[in-house]
Amino acid sequence: MRQRISLLVSVAGAMLVALDGTVLTVAQPSLSRDLGASVTQVQWTSTAYMLAVAAFLVVAGRLGDRYGHARLLCVGVLGFAAASAGIVCATAWAG
Repeated sequence: MRQRISLLVSVAGAMLVALDGTVLTVAQPSLSRDLGASVTQVQWTSTAYMLAVAAFLVVAGRLGDRYGHARLLCVGVLGFAAASAGIVCATAWAG
């Protein structure tokens, strides 16, 4: 049973990363239009996101080994939720 829960949590975490990448892709036309950025400049947002995810993946793995994977997953999900809430607030403030 514990293995199934671990698998489910891992899949949910991977889905959050994929969802966040999809949101960025959907937002790119608005970024281009609102900021007057070229296609190349806007594509760098996706590149920077993937680079950050890859870099923090190694760091998160090491921190998970040190402090516990479950604890680090909870901190990561809370951080993701806080960042998402900040984006919503910034969007509401600007719009």
